[in-house]
Amino acid sequence: MQEYVVYRHGWNEANQDPRHGLPEKMAVARIEASSPEEACRLASRQVTLMAGQTLSAEPAVDVDAREELLNRKA
Repeated sequence: MQEYVVYRHGWNEANQDPRHGLPEKMAVARIEASSPEEACRLASRQVTLMAGQTLSAEPAVDVDAREELLNRKA
């Protein structure tokens, strides 16, 4: 098992409104799972998805490394 960051893709006024400055791709959960697909399935029980929205997942170690690199450059 590894940790994944799950992202919700797609704007919707109910949960990811661009008028409030929210991005089209937004991190919504960190999940322990055996695959990205399982992480998305588990996250779908915890986060809201409206019509036209989807989930994707990336290994948390990769996401954290990118964030650390961005923080060093700032």
